[in-house]
Amino acid sequence: MRGHRNWAGTSVIAVTLWLACGVAMSGCGRGKERAALATKLEQRIRSAAKTGEAFHLSEVTDFDWDTLHVFTPYVVAEEVRQSLGNDWSGARDIYESECLLVFVKEGRVVMDLEYPRMKGDFSAMKKYRFSRDEARFAAPKDGRPLTHAVDSP
Repeated sequence: MRGHRNWAGTSVIAVTLWLACGVAMSGCGRGKERAALATKLEQRIRSAAKTGEAFHLSEVTDFDWDTLHVFTPYVVAEEVRQSLGNDWSGARDIYESECLLVFVKEGRVVMDLEYPRMKGDFSAMKKYRFSRDEARFAAPKDGRPLTHAVDSP
């Protein structure tokens, strides 16, 4: 009997470890996706600043989304949840040095990105919720904050 209990305990431990590894790997995958998105966005902002052209945020995303929420410095987690209309577990206070970009599809958060303002400052927007079609931005050549490019191409 004792050996049987150890075997059962070992199976429980093995399954638990297997599940923990799966959860950890899925978290790492999201981290890689965020890093790739941040890199693409930084490159696109630099390119737009050099040429003076506006860009659609959809140019740098490879996932499906229908709404972008931009949360600026000093917004608190409760405001994030209220704006999204749900109790998103990723909601948090936004620090001075960053903006939080939250991509939503049919009311569900599909991606979020803490984006450093020194790489592209979204904090001067007059509007903070954009449909996929509206998410078009201009990067001034002088390094000032990004602006919403309201005129369509």
